[in-house]
Amino acid sequence: MTQPRVSHGHSNRALTVGNYRLTEARYAPDQKVPRHEHAYSSWSFVLSGSLEEIFARETHACAAGSVLTKPSSADHSNRYGPSGAHCLIIEMLRSEAWPDLGEKLFVVPRVFAGGVVPRIARSIQHEFNTSDRLSTFALEGLLIELSGASSRLGNPDRRVSARVWLNSVRDQLESEFRSPPSLSVLAGFHNIHPVYLCQEFRATFGVSTGEYARALRFEWARECLKNGNGSISEIALAAGFSDQAHFSRDFKARTGTSPGRYRRAGAA
Repeated sequence: MTQPRVSHGHSNRALTVGNYRLTEARYAPDQKVPRHEHAYSSWSFVLSGSLEEIFARETHACAAGSVLTKPSSADHSNRYGPSGAHCLIIEMLRSEAWPDLGEKLFVVPRVFAGGVVPRIARSIQHEFNTSDRLSTFALEGLLIELSGASSRLGNPDRRVSARVWLNSVRDQLESEFRSPPSLSVLAGFHNIHPVYLCQEFRATFGVSTGEYARALRFEWARECLKNGNGSISEIALAAGFSDQAHFSRDFKARTGTSPGRYRRAGAA
């Protein structure tokens, strides 16, 4: 079966999350693409290989681990390295939804070779390859963080006590961690920007909203194991894991032991 063509490359998978579309694309060794534009402004996270994007006045070289941002109006051509390139393309589908953000984010093409932007992009790529109930929520938070970090968006008026609304957001996540509302909805409850919510949540609690929800899910499942509430498979599904194997992998990564051994040790 012919793979769908994406930006002159090939992809097996695409995913839309809120205002963003993510596509994993592969490009052939030494491939050259003539001058063109894209429908949407975007980030290109280079997972492996290398590429050059040639704009009217400058050329940006992108190695593995770097992130390129560009506006949709920036016409350019492409050259891919001797081993091709494997990229995660993240498109902002409706920049007019956040005009204050779009104006700062996609003014000119930029490359982030290190720092917070590639780090967030790596987390996005990990979540993109994870499939469970919290994946979309975690991805939305990371994508909003990526937007804020890329644009260096300034914080809104801090005269309103951040602690009050942050505690409210935390409490809502604690009560709805298996199926949390979208971050746009959470931000709307408090009349703040989603980027500001994500920035302040991480600054205050030390983790992203998605990481916090996953930790809540894990602690809930561990308590169920400790108290003998249902089989391991039942607990996994009730907590929101895709299956028992997914729960077991997450549990072992966090504790160093399997759910079954943890339950038996508690019983002993």
